[in-house]
Amino acid sequence: MTIVAKLIPPYFITHTYPIKCHSSFLESLSPKAYDKIKKMSIIIIFSRGVITLKRVLLIFIGALIIGGLVGCSATQKASNNNELQVTEETQEKSSTTNKEQITEMTQPNKPTTDMEFIDISGTFYTTSGDTASVKLLSRNKWEVSYSTLEGEVNATFETNWEISGQEKQSKTPMEKSDEYSGFHVLITYVNESDIEIIMEDGDPTHKMVFTKQKPKENENYEIVLQGDLSPFAGQFSNDDFNKQIADSEFTLGGYSPDDYYDNRTTVFPTLSKNGYWDGITSHGNYEIKASDMPQKTNGYFEVHVHGTNPGANNGELTFFLVPPNVSGPDGTLSKDRRVFQVLFDGKLRLLEYQKEEWWKEYQSQ
Repeated sequence: MTIVAKLIPPYFITHTYPIKCHSSFLESLSPKAYDKIKKMSIIIIFSRGVITLKRVLLIFIGALIIGGLVGCSATQKASNNNELQVTEETQEKSSTTNKEQITEMTQPNKPTTDMEFIDISGTFYTTSGDTASVKLLSRNKWEVSYSTLEGEVNATFETNWEISGQEKQSKTPMEKSDEYSGFHVLITYVNESDIEIIMEDGDPTHKMVFTKQKPKENENYEIVLQGDLSPFAGQFSNDDFNKQIADSEFTLGGYSPDDYYDNRTTVFPTLSKNGYWDGITSHGNYEIKASDMPQKTNGYFEVHVHGTNPGANNGELTFFLVPPNVSGPDGTLSKDRRVFQVLFDGKLRLLEYQKEEWWKEYQSQ
């Protein structure tokens, strides 16, 4: 082993001598230390004194102690660093786990009990023109009113919203005022003008779908509410009456065949813009009164026309005018426009529109 001494001026090396030690001191050392000391042959002498062997040993032992302390300190520091790293990794893993739990709690299709209030009140429409009215009873509790063949129906339900992408959905049971049970209402909300309501019980014939969109194809029929019956204008007849005309060789009512061919007769019941002509059976003319304008119910129109011939036909007739793809008062659906007349006994009679050039089918008969 080599001991290095740092010289500080004015000290400098002057001589070197073999090491001399008292035997009693050497005997106090361990065998290994004794062998090392015997092999050392240099002592550093300075101009102001000599570094004795005892001092050399003290320096040597001190160096060993300092080295040990430094080593222990480094080991302790490494241990502390390892513990800190493990702690940080544990904290990071715990943080990641918490984030995953939070993310899972906010995933789509999770019920949201604290969601902001969503207003679904208003009027809704089916593709056939039927309507439903929804009104708020209390927070998240609603009442819907709509029509069926059995009459007006009311139902109550609550909303329990779930987030599904850009939509919000709620599916809850309905409590209906009629005898039908087991119904659920499914509501899909995108925005205040894009809402769909589906009422169903598993039977496809009972399923009803309402949206905020009014059927565009039937918008032109809305002028009926202003007393304009033009969308339903036309002549009415049936096969029996057409045969009767053909049997008369197209002279019934004093008309000529050309009158029938060119549609210049008044024998057919006719619905016009302002009213109704009863045809050859009574020659009664009926008009709409400003005090009794048509009303819309269940997607079709109820029209009252009043006789214009005092003493002859001053009565009142009632018609139901049904646009295409709308369920009529008879509970049936059709792609065609339809007119129902209410008879004196309350029964309904469907008036058949006369075809163009109808007479061609009867000329050979």
